Amino acid sequence: MAEKFSKWRATVQDPSTGVAPFLVPLPPNDVSLPPLVQAVTLPVAAVLGGVRTLLVILLLGAQFVLVEGVLQLFSFVPPLHFALSRAVNASIARLILIALGVLWIPVETVQLRKSGRSPPAIPFDPRKGDLILSNSSSYIDLLYLSFRYNAIVLLPVSSSNKVVGYRRASLLSAILAVGQLPQQSGKAESLDEAIKKAVGPVVIFPEATTSNNRAMLKLAEIAPATAGKSSAVRTFVLTFRYPPPTRLAPSLTYPIPTPSPITGLLSHVYTLTSRLSPYTLTIRRLHPSESPKLSSAPKKEEWDALAETLAGTARLKRVGGLGWVEKGAFLEFRRVKAR
Repeated sequence: MAEKFSKWRATVQDPSTGVAPFLVPLPPNDVSLPPLVQAVTLPVAAVLGGVRTLLVILLLGAQFVLVEGVLQLFSFVPPLHFALSRAVNASIARLILIALGVLWIPVETVQLRKSGRSPPAIPFDPRKGDLILSNSSSYIDLLYLSFRYNAIVLLPVSSSNKVVGYRRASLLSAILAVGQLPQQSGKAESLDEAIKKAVGPVVIFPEATTSNNRAMLKLAEIAPATAGKSSAVRTFVLTFRYPPPTRLAPSLTYPIPTPSPITGLLSHVYTLTSRLSPYTLTIRRLHPSESPKLSSAPKKEEWDALAETLAGTARLKRVGGLGWVEKGAFLEFRRVKAR
């Protein structure tokens, strides 16, 4: 067993970059606050964290009941259903972000191609049948995508270490799946089928799991698609950049799941909500004129080009030898070591 997991040392570093993308980010100085400050702030933090965490739970519950329940009554009129769900998601998701302490979210539109000309004025406005491609580091990603674009989340389904399809996930179920590996069983649709059924834009996370936002993971390998099931897709690239943690502000990223998803997520939420420090993150959007060409059954060359585009947009290093498969081995190593 020790030989099997010998490469998973404590740092889990990518040899070419020195980045350890699976580990929870820690402040550079792990010195705790002075005892007197802790004694004064601990009761306040407990009450603050408890109230705000409860608010997050109630808001998520309301979102699920409204969007996955009440608003389904209007599903026979897709445009009306989408408009109503967008209004609900925009308001509730933004309130959740505020409850978590994310008050301000700067947005940057970037260009990767260097030219002397101004880019054409193309709005970053994903709509029905469009595909948003993003990196993944936290449930904050999902809340923002729901708030801003009412995006339909597609989570990967895998077999033999390859992504063989996708499954639609509600906002709540997608949040509970954050940090996990691709589901290895159950019904899956091709990307082409999922896009055609969607009433709005869809989002996929090509890494297929979360990192700690210090690097771009190796993109998940996709199984060959069935012939004749591919069509051109309008794509939008959007990436998330999170600041490193400090003594007063823990990291917003969620790279490592726990055996109990609900307990782990609530613990992380409480860590955020029990602090007075406001949080922020930066959205880096690729100018639509540079959006990568992608079919609904992506070819290897398209997927390879996408990896470069995502990393360039996010300004993150690529760790080509570490992806969701390697993260699975690392999580197994942690589980065995904890026995």
